Parts: sequence; structure tokens; C-alpha cells
Amino acid sequence: MLFNLLSFLLSLLALAYTGLMLYLWLGILFKPRFSKLKDLQDFPFVSVVIPMRNEEAFIETTLNALNAQIYSGKWEVIVVNDRSTDKSPEIVRDFCEKHPNFSVIDIPQDSPQIASPKKRALNAGFLAAKGEFLLIADADCVPPPNWLNSMATYYANGASVVQGSKANNGNKNFLHAYQRLETLGFTLIEASGFNRNKPILASSASLGYSKDLFFKCGGFEGLYDLASGDDDMLIHRMAKIEGTKFAYNWDTSAIMPTAPVDSWKALLQQRARWGSNGTKYESKAYSAFLFCIYAFFVCLFILPWLTTLPFFLCFFSIKLFFDFLLLFTGAIHLRSIKLLWCLPIVELVQIPLFTAAVPLGIMGWYKWK
Repeated sequence: MLFNLLSFLLSLLALAYTGLMLYLWLGILFKPRFSKLKDLQDFPFVSVVIPMRNEEAFIETTLNALNAQIYSGKWEVIVVNDRSTDKSPEIVRDFCEKHPNFSVIDIPQDSPQIASPKKRALNAGFLAAKGEFLLIADADCVPPPNWLNSMATYYANGASVVQGSKANNGNKNFLHAYQRLETLGFTLIEASGFNRNKPILASSASLGYSKDLFFKCGGFEGLYDLASGDDDMLIHRMAKIEGTKFAYNWDTSAIMPTAPVDSWKALLQQRARWGSNGTKYESKAYSAFLFCIYAFFVCLFILPWLTTLPFFLCFFSIKLFFDFLLLFTGAIHLRSIKLLWCLPIVELVQIPLFTAAVPLGIMGWYKWK
């Protein structure tokens, strides 16, 4: 009886998962509305805002990369120091003294602890920003020289919100390979939603939007007590504003490299933080959608313990095939086919990792730097 019930439930979830992957795949195939971009004539004033906490190992490299950006319009960089206790504030101040379009804002050390200090830091930067187009970058990312120009071009061509592509760097060990392939998957989910003008996910590692739109949608108001959501929760709000146009930046010369974590514990903590807000989205339908996806992972996790290996492999193969279809199609666009070599192993590891991450996130098993 239990086996029959599990089989029926798993069949329904597999069908729903298949439908989702086909929906995402078709979103990748859709011709983006901003595929034919006009050359910039009116360059927007761009404010790049970087939230920073204890990034002395990376911040100078990031600032040098931003200073090397190729852009003919007005632009500024605002680093928001979120109560750092290392030497990163001194590094930033020394850099700002030599580069007039770079500035730093300090969050007071005695500021109250909140679940999402990153949102507080971003909001402080946005309030000080002079630009009409806000661009966000992480303090440990090294943007390529064309990043600012490429993102601003989409905005100048009519987009209200621009999501940039990203890719994990790192070495050849399996932990980093796992993150590179998983990041490709998240990136393609972002791209599919933005192509349809119905965003699902977003990533603040390379994200830009109109300053007016940020404040018009209410910004981060009501989200400060949530550990994440400075990206996808925000764009869900923006999508409710009539006339908002989303664009995905497929430009491979503007892919933002991001640093992977270096231990499985750190990876699990990161995924737990991402999964901690699954039930807290303003759209209950979206939370229900996330629950169905999670339920499919849980069923795949417990299936080998309750039934035969061939039965498990049948449903696992369904997931593997449609994941490959999405990843292969997107990897062609982003010139990252080589990442697919470890897909079956990554899929197997992903099942217990996701199954554990969500309850750990709900229980608060994570921390902000």
C-alpha cells in the first residue's frame, strides 16, 4: 500500500517536474525581445553598489576590475562597508582617495543585528546613488571590462531590470565542478523567466534595475527580517509594477565570475540560507511551486531505501534527461558545454544536498559573514 502510494505521488511529481523543465527550456528557446540592441547614444548614469563585509582578500582586485570598465557615460562606484572588522575598509578608502568616482559608506558598528544586513547595506548605497540605473556586484567578483557597458546597453534599450550571466570559477576539484554546473542551472532558470518577462529567479551578483523602479515597488521594505531575497523577492515585486520590462544579458563578454565556496559544509550552509525563505514569498502560489519541486527531491531521496534500484533509476533518469535538455541548450548559448561532463554525478549529489538544505534553512542553520 505504501509503495503504491509513493509510486503514484512520485509519478505526479515527476510529471510536474517534466512540465517545469519543458517550460524553462522553451523559455530559453524564445527569441529575447532585446536580442537586437541599438548602439548607445544616450549613456545612462550608472551607480554600481557593492555591499562589503570582511573582504580584504578580494576587494582591491574587484575595485581594480571596476576601474578598468569600458564605458563612455557617467558612472560611479559606491562601496558600502557593512561593519567589517578586517582591513577591507582601509583598502577601500585608500582606493577612493585616488579615484574620484569611487566612494565608501560605512554602516555604523553599533547597528542592530538583522537577518539580512546585505539588504540594509544595499539600501544605504541606493539612497546615496546619483545614477538612474543601479548595478549590483558582489565584493568578491571580478567583472570583465565590458560588463558595465553591456548591462547599461540593455537598460538604454528599454529594459527596466537587467539580469547578467554569471559563472563559478575555481579549480578542477569536484566540489567546484559541482558548483559550476549548479550555477549554470540557476543561471538558465533566471534567463528563461527574464526572456518571458515573467521572472522566477534572480541573482544579485550581476543585477541592475532602474532606481525609480526600486523605490516605486517598495524596495526591501518588509524583507529585512529574511535572510535572503534581495534578488528574486525584489524582482517579484517589480514584476507587479505595470510596464516593467525584464531583459537577460546573454553577452558572453560580460559574464560575471563568482567565487565558489571551498568546503561541503560551507556549500550546505549557503544552500540552507537560500532555502530558508521558501515559505515566505509574497506569492503563495510560488511557495507552493517551490514545495512541489522540493517534494520531488525528497521522494527521490527516500526511494532507494524503500524500493529497488531499477525503480529509482527510472525516475532519476527522467530528471536527468530533462535537466540535460535545459543545461545543454543553455550551455550552447553561454559556451559552457564542457561543464556537462559530471552531470550524472552532480545530480546524484544534489538530491541529498537539497533534501537536507531546506529544513536546515528553516531551522536557521546558516550565518551571514
